Amino acid sequence: MNPISYPPGKNKNVVIVEIGNDWLKIVEGRVSRSGIQVTRSTFKKMAQIKEQVSEGIVKVWEEMKFSKSNVISYVSRQLITVRVLELPSTNLAEISQMINLQIGKQTPYSKEEIVYAYQVIDSFKEGYTKVMLAIAKRNIINERMDILKKAGIHPQKMAFSSEGIYHWFKAFHLGHLKNDSAQSVIVIDIDSNYSDFLLIHQGKMAFTKNILIGANHLSEGHGDYREKFIDELVHSKEICQEEWRGIAPSKAFLSGAIKDVSALTAQLSARLDVPCEIIDGGKDADVKNADPISVSAVFGFMIKQQEVTFNLIPGEMRIQRLMEGKRKDLTVVGVLLGAIIMMLSLLVFIHVDQKNSYLAQIKDKLAAIKGDSDEVDKLRTYVNLARERMDAGGDCLNILNEIYEVLPPKIYLTSISIERKGQIVFRGRSMAMSEVFKFVNTLEGVPDLKNVQNTYATSNKENDSDYDTDFEITAVYNDKS
Repeated sequence: MNPISYPPGKNKNVVIVEIGNDWLKIVEGRVSRSGIQVTRSTFKKMAQIKEQVSEGIVKVWEEMKFSKSNVISYVSRQLITVRVLELPSTNLAEISQMINLQIGKQTPYSKEEIVYAYQVIDSFKEGYTKVMLAIAKRNIINERMDILKKAGIHPQKMAFSSEGIYHWFKAFHLGHLKNDSAQSVIVIDIDSNYSDFLLIHQGKMAFTKNILIGANHLSEGHGDYREKFIDELVHSKEICQEEWRGIAPSKAFLSGAIKDVSALTAQLSARLDVPCEIIDGGKDADVKNADPISVSAVFGFMIKQQEVTFNLIPGEMRIQRLMEGKRKDLTVVGVLLGAIIMMLSLLVFIHVDQKNSYLAQIKDKLAAIKGDSDEVDKLRTYVNLARERMDAGGDCLNILNEIYEVLPPKIYLTSISIERKGQIVFRGRSMAMSEVFKFVNTLEGVPDLKNVQNTYATSNKENDSDYDTDFEITAVYNDKS
């Protein structure tokens, strides 16, 4: 197995599918620094598939357990029209517009009947750009896409075989050539019923032509086809050099189904006027039962799965897939958003439930200690009352004693009311109104009384008593509690 001449990058497992006119090729594998690692493969003649092709593919897919997540399909070169155009611009936007205008002139079909893709090959100082344009009939592409879709397979790209052969040769063999030889080389890849003629110039695929002669025609006993094959190659080289004037290929390589062409190398070298060499592409990976066909394109697309330029999937299908992808993304976002909302709601519910549980525990504890707390409140009331009564300086008995000492003989007290907040009320009777006023003055002289006021004093002459005046005196005693 030849090592790849450069690091392959981030390549993942990929399935490459070709639904050809005579062969069905399916290969699954990936690329590592040591080369191509094929995990499973199958090659089946279309004539051997008795049921519908889509049903046959389903059967093969299930038997071989191929992956459906990363699939690239391609069509053979004989089904593609390729043109090399020289356009008077180097601006990519202008080039795209020019191709859109030119596309109708390159085939006898209308724009609605074709799909196309292109790649810039080279730009010149004079302001010109060479572009390779690949055109396919829409019904051919749709037919293969529908077959795969019915089998539940949705390829990411639909390429054509020449690009795969180019990627394979560039990865495995171009880097091993000397610089002067690598400037311009010819690659002739032989498949079962056709061959692909490529010119690789300065590391790029500059020209490709289909030759309707393959390994089936070149087997022993088909001498006429061998002569026609060589004539077609010489003719292809001439066309190539007309399009690329001044380019002289330095070497030619034969690859693919090369079992019956080893005897032609000397004759090819003479007719093409370049040395010819045979490359056994089967040695680049361990693939079984691939002798009568070419797997070069399969290996090329496996190596450069992320860099396929010529994608011939129709635009409406790409838009549909883009919309489906966005729809799936929105669905995923919706599910994630719903999950987030559900989680937040659950967290809020758990938080509220914990708070309620904690509150219930507190209430239970309060209920358990309520009896004790009521008893404590009663004790606190008693304590406060005791404090109010324990201060000798403001004791009500002392106040009564002081009043008794200064009480004149002409004053008769009927009641003494001691209220909260130091309020004291004297009610009584006197022999004369003037005695009441004197008593007020006397009370003002008591140190522990303040704000002494005569609330009322009323004469009462109706009874025969000596005490004919009713009065009420209020004061504030000095409460030191």
